Amino acid sequence: MIQNITGVVFIIFHIICCVLVWTGINSHLLKVKRYLILPVIFVPVWGMICVLLLHFQIFFHQDKKREIGIEKMKINEEIYRSIIAPKEESDRNIVPLEEVLLIDEAAMRRDLIMNVLNDDPENYIDMLKQARMNDDVEVVHYAITGMVELSKEYESRLQKIEYRYAKEPENQQLISEYCDFLQEYLSQGLLEGQMELVQRNQYIKLLKKKLKFKEDLHTYVCLAENQMQTKEYEQVLKSLERMDKKWHRNEEYWILRIRYYVELKQGKELKETLEQIQQEHIYLSAKGKEALAFWQE
Repeated sequence: MIQNITGVVFIIFHIICCVLVWTGINSHLLKVKRYLILPVIFVPVWGMICVLLLHFQIFFHQDKKREIGIEKMKINEEIYRSIIAPKEESDRNIVPLEEVLLIDEAAMRRDLIMNVLNDDPENYIDMLKQARMNDDVEVVHYAITGMVELSKEYESRLQKIEYRYAKEPENQQLISEYCDFLQEYLSQGLLEGQMELVQRNQYIKLLKKKLKFKEDLHTYVCLAENQMQTKEYEQVLKSLERMDKKWHRNEEYWILRIRYYVELKQGKELKETLEQIQQEHIYLSAKGKEALAFWQE
């Protein structure tokens, strides 16, 4: 009789211990993984003792780990500061890739490339392109993998929007969305040769279609820029003439006009345009002045 009572008490005590351990794990009072509840349940007493010992071991080493973590974070911060250019917050340009790949330790160099891929590879396309030519086989592998994954993602998005557009070719909102996507896709530099030309021609058609619904400066700027990319200079001139009539004093028009003359190497027209900007007191923002200085060079 006494043995039965002792057994029942022991079982009740064991159940209470299991509940307490499980509660402690879920509330993070015990610094152990959830699966460790299993030895507590199936190995009475000793299972709980082992879990408590593991908890105290982790708990008393936590401060030391925290210090190591802080030091590691400081090192990582210094590494990233060495590769990220100190420009405005909105400027995502980075220093040349060579500075990253010249790091002596191969493991650190590869780790940096992996961090770029895990962060946001869309912001580091130029970096990944150059990394494909690196002497380090693993760096080349990571870079190519990143480029392939980005291409797959954009191709998937392209197919989806093409499918939607085929169903609703006159949907104005969809046309705008399609234009925005192609602008983003083409700006990444993932397309080359004939594939790029095909998408640029499609982009130009969509921009013209969008302008039929409503004329706006941004769309004309995108149109003119892509017409320059495809060397359709007669069409560029028509776009510029239209912009001149509607947005004569806008700096984007003047910057595009200067770029047009530079690409065609029309020095006389370029000089006259620069003089006209001064004579008419065309306002140029800091960004406009920077672009102007670039094309003047």
